[in-house]
Amino acid sequence: MLQWLSAVAGYYTLVGVFMKIQFLGAAREVGRSAVLVDTGESKVLLDYGLKISSEDVVAPLRPLPVHGYLDAVILSHAHLDHCGAIPYLFKAAEPDVFTHPATVPIMEMLIKDSVNIARSRKQDSYQLSSLKRVLRKVKPSDYGHEYEVTSDISFEFQDAGHILGASMTKMHVGDYKVVYTGDFKDEDTRLHKGAKPPGKADVIIVEATYGNKEHPDRKELENEFIEDVKAVVDSGGSVLLPCFAVGRAQEIVQLLYANKLHVPVYMDGMARAISEIYLEHPELIRDYNEFYNAMRWVNWITNPRQRQEVFNEPSIIVTTAGMLSGGPAMEYLPELKTLKNSALFFTGFQVPGTPGRQMLEEKKMNLGGILTNFSNVNIKYFDFSAHCDSKGIHKFIKAADPKLVLVNHGEEEQCNSVVEWVKDEIGCYAFAPELRDKFELKDFVG
Repeated sequence: MLQWLSAVAGYYTLVGVFMKIQFLGAAREVGRSAVLVDTGESKVLLDYGLKISSEDVVAPLRPLPVHGYLDAVILSHAHLDHCGAIPYLFKAAEPDVFTHPATVPIMEMLIKDSVNIARSRKQDSYQLSSLKRVLRKVKPSDYGHEYEVTSDISFEFQDAGHILGASMTKMHVGDYKVVYTGDFKDEDTRLHKGAKPPGKADVIIVEATYGNKEHPDRKELENEFIEDVKAVVDSGGSVLLPCFAVGRAQEIVQLLYANKLHVPVYMDGMARAISEIYLEHPELIRDYNEFYNAMRWVNWITNPRQRQEVFNEPSIIVTTAGMLSGGPAMEYLPELKTLKNSALFFTGFQVPGTPGRQMLEEKKMNLGGILTNFSNVNIKYFDFSAHCDSKGIHKFIKAADPKLVLVNHGEEEQCNSVVEWVKDEIGCYAFAPELRDKFELKDFVG
């Protein structure tokens, strides 16, 4: 018995000695999240996404490849910058894919859409048969349960508060505790409850999308948004709200419903299908009754003829795509610019290089090959972020009381801001990894 215990102890020490974390993507950038955990015995990926910045990009950027056998992927959520490259892995292997059950249908829908877009632009992409192989290897993993990935790696998901099914990963790797935040939101929104601190950890891999910024107070932001929408429709105008299909569109409709606006509100695009998935998961919605009633109240656009009629009276249109890179939003823009007192309100961050960013900064964008001026349209951005801000990031790091902090999923300035705060306030090791950087835990954790 004593010999067996000694052998087990020696095994875990060996695992700890050889445990490495390598960044294959999302290193001082937002997009193509991919973190490889290698124990010498097992290889597990934390996310494997694409970087999609502009419709002018020839093809989305992928993470670096994984060399050698891959045991599994632990997927934090369904956004393409976290899941979009997973089918590429299935050209050479068939790893298990652990993710929350609510993530699976959203991931399937977003990946199919991205493949169709890539084909329409004659871009390189995988075949949908690769997606089918991914789906066959999915192992649905609920919050609050521990799952064994390999003989030396297990994990537990907790709600990340970001979108439906978004998960923070708490890993046990040998004798180390490692937290991978993925994308997370620590404050309640109208749609989701905020993420709770993950508890103590030796290592925390934390996102820094807003590493040096504080978001506005959510309630004050909601009030400002509703007041501005009311001002437009009360003057006889209409409001176009380009929204991200997953989470943002649903939250905005719920907010409009809660404020009893007395003009027609429409929902168009992929947001409708995503909303149906949300309706299947009442346990993940903060106020399901309000959400359910909002989905019954909104007018769902189901055919092109309806789009031609929405501007017959003052109205509000919630539609995809959130950065004006395609989708039904493009169908509404030509007529919107001809209307008096019209408005275009963005509710999500506009990535540099996207049509939405150009519209926000210049009041111009390319429509049908023609640079079109929208100077008569009221254009504004509201920071309805589903990411943590700098205060929340600091709070989560403090709660983990780590020995090593690895900051990713943020531009260089944001990542470095978090690193400097950790060094000043916590005093532990902290790095903003560059692409390909490896960290052997025994050098930092002991």
